[in-house]
Amino acid sequence: MSIELHCPKCSNLIKAPDNAGGKHGKCPYCQNKVYIPTPASDDDEISITPIDTEAERLEAKMRAESAEYAAKLSHAGEVPEGADTGGFGGDSAGVFSMDAGEVIDVADGVEKFVYAMRDSKLEIADEVVAQLKRNANKANDYIDGVMVDATPPDFDGLPKPLVHGFLNTLKGRLK
Repeated sequence: MSIELHCPKCSNLIKAPDNAGGKHGKCPYCQNKVYIPTPASDDDEISITPIDTEAERLEAKMRAESAEYAAKLSHAGEVPEGADTGGFGGDSAGVFSMDAGEVIDVADGVEKFVYAMRDSKLEIADEVVAQLKRNANKANDYIDGVMVDATPPDFDGLPKPLVHGFLNTLKGRLK
């Protein structure tokens, strides 16, 4: 059995012997140096569990019901029983309410700040800072978490150092 691959330069099909796997060779058509991958073995395959469609359906239903319930409460200016309001009326997940009907998500606010700074929309950034100052402790905790997270949220491909600079600016303005 042979290893089949396409030359990355000329795209012609190349057949190499099994013992050439993991080595470099030359394309017989264009003489380009080509890496010959090792053949995949049955041992390399990963067994994948099928998706439990019923569990997925129930989870989606619960998310929709939770969102509907939260929306009803926010319109009524109520706070769910047992919620950690942190003095502002909200929950420990980073959502808080200042006035009846006004609900702010810390993660959304931080994201909005980063995009406003990226787009040089300083008025919007100032508005976000004013909103986040009302619960600066949760905002700072969230920012700290994002900055140390090995897989932070993607900000539309913005370089990580730039995002960290914007987050440090926001932390400084929340003091």
